[in-house]
Amino acid sequence: MKLVSIDKVRPGDVLGKNVLDEAGQVLLHAGVELKPSYIQSLKMKGYTRLFIRDSSDLFNVEPDEDLRPETRAKALSTLRNVYKAIEKETEALRRNSVEDIQKVFASDRLKTFLKSDGPLGQIKTLMAFILDEVLSRATLAGMTSIKCTDSALYEHSIDVCVASVLVATNLGLPYHRLRQLAVGALLHDIGMIFIEKGLPEPVRVRHHTILGYELLRNSEDRDILAPHVAYEHHEHQDGTGLPRGLVGSNTVARAETENKAVPTLVGEIVAVTNAYDVLLSGSGDSPPLTPDKAINVLQQRAGTHYNREVVKAFLRVVPVFPKGTEIIVTEGNYIGYTGIVLQVNIVQLDRPLIALCRDKEGNAIEPIIVNLAQEPDISIRAIWDI
Repeated sequence: MKLVSIDKVRPGDVLGKNVLDEAGQVLLHAGVELKPSYIQSLKMKGYTRLFIRDSSDLFNVEPDEDLRPETRAKALSTLRNVYKAIEKETEALRRNSVEDIQKVFASDRLKTFLKSDGPLGQIKTLMAFILDEVLSRATLAGMTSIKCTDSALYEHSIDVCVASVLVATNLGLPYHRLRQLAVGALLHDIGMIFIEKGLPEPVRVRHHTILGYELLRNSEDRDILAPHVAYEHHEHQDGTGLPRGLVGSNTVARAETENKAVPTLVGEIVAVTNAYDVLLSGSGDSPPLTPDKAINVLQQRAGTHYNREVVKAFLRVVPVFPKGTEIIVTEGNYIGYTGIVLQVNIVQLDRPLIALCRDKEGNAIEPIIVNLAQEPDISIRAIWDI
């Protein structure tokens, strides 16, 4: 099975994984032979890539998933319902200024709507489902979910939540903090509801972080940390981030400061996981990156953009080469040979077990199994047909 750009999918290709719509319903089942009409319909819905069964894959490697399909479907449905309910209630606000919207958030009318038995209350139930599943894992699957235009915001929020909880667990956050983090991560982009399309990126970032914070802090729950996740996930350690230009300490411990706002740890965790998912998915004119390249970007920006200790924790739970990733050998024996990741090494997440299936001329060969943990001179990089 491999991840393929939808532009390279051909009639007759067999779908490797279920395709879900924005409501969490199965649009196409794994195993379906793709017809021209199916491919065209998927393109129109905004899907950019699919998992396709590869007839040359002798091992039939299936990438791991961070959530069971039924859990992800429930999460998609819940997030969609919550976002749509809030969007409907605040529909007229999109054309207002940020200041006017903030005033409405503080009004009694909206506070009633944001009570714990309203739409936001559903998020806590969803959070419990996700926590129960994620806390049984040691590492992430490491591949971003398949997103379409309508579901991209919801899928992104779910992926960021899952990654954030696992990073926070690695850092030793207590369970009640994990709950706050999970809610904040699921709703970190809630402010996007109020943002008009076509605005310059810095304006979009500033407005959606401020409005997400204001919305959540006026909810009945009065959770202190969840609103700060929405507020701070675009802040940078060096003070160049938005919306407030907070300066971080690149540590997990929170230093005492007088009269000076500092980022929360939960905000810094989601800043890292949000960036990773955006890098994998692509944004604007930036194409999606392979997992190893996305991780390389995070490493390069650790200390300036992202909390250095949080990035280290992230690297302890996210495989550089997820199971099912196509790879090419770049150094050592077998240079130019291509193959696939068979198994992630949870002790060394950058040194998986691989199978080389083609030589440097592209000819099929008897698979060569290589444990990179035992072959330090061999280097690889991921390749995607996207």
